[in-house]
Amino acid sequence: MGFEDFLYTVGERGEAFARSISRAVVDIINPHPAERPPSFTILRRFVKRELTPHEFLSLRLQIAFLAYLVASFICVVFRCGIIPLSGLFLLLLLYFRWIFKKYGDYFVDLEPYRFFYYVLSTISFVAFLGYLIFRRVATELYHYYLYIFAVFVVVLAFRWYFKERYGRDYTYGVVEEIKNDLARVFVHDDIAANVKPGFYWVEAVDDLRVGSIVKLLVEERRFRSSVPVRILEVFLEETQSSQTSTEPKAEAE
Repeated sequence: MGFEDFLYTVGERGEAFARSISRAVVDIINPHPAERPPSFTILRRFVKRELTPHEFLSLRLQIAFLAYLVASFICVVFRCGIIPLSGLFLLLLLYFRWIFKKYGDYFVDLEPYRFFYYVLSTISFVAFLGYLIFRRVATELYHYYLYIFAVFVVVLAFRWYFKERYGRDYTYGVVEEIKNDLARVFVHDDIAANVKPGFYWVEAVDDLRVGSIVKLLVEERRFRSSVPVRILEVFLEETQSSQTSTEPKAEAE
């Protein structure tokens, strides 16, 4: 390859890289709803069981929030300052906004997730920022204990408000199998009912068949996720697989 050809190749690749960066920036600033969900190639390597797009998107939100907490904690420990801490918070908000706007149609129930992560991330940022400012004026050890206690109270208050606004004691599932008097039901990740995704065995009822959408009573457990315990209602419309929304049309409207 001659020198001119080398320069031409470098220029082509540089131009292609610049275009890809430009498209990525535009997509982050002004995301549009995607026609199909992402492939989740990396997550599928670590998650052995098959999950729906809703579960994978929820997992992305959790990972992003945990990564933000770790990065912010490191920033506070090493006293990076207010600007880096604010930058981390801005990046998290941009990522959440991108997920919700681009893939919001693939959430079973978007609004509780959007409210939960936006508010909880804001509380976390204010807590870290407040700590940076607070330790400049705190003179005694018990001052730090009082600050941590105040943050804990705010988190508990948010948890209570979230349950009052979005919480419910039921969720929806798709009947995957009926065996004797029991039904194996697939339930999506449901932040409003505090239910983890997976298959649950519940007592079968009349007029139940594989593929039916069912409304399930959930039992709350202290400091743990809730579990479906009983079928409350059977919706006769059927879905071909548990990869689709388990929320019946009448309820969704």
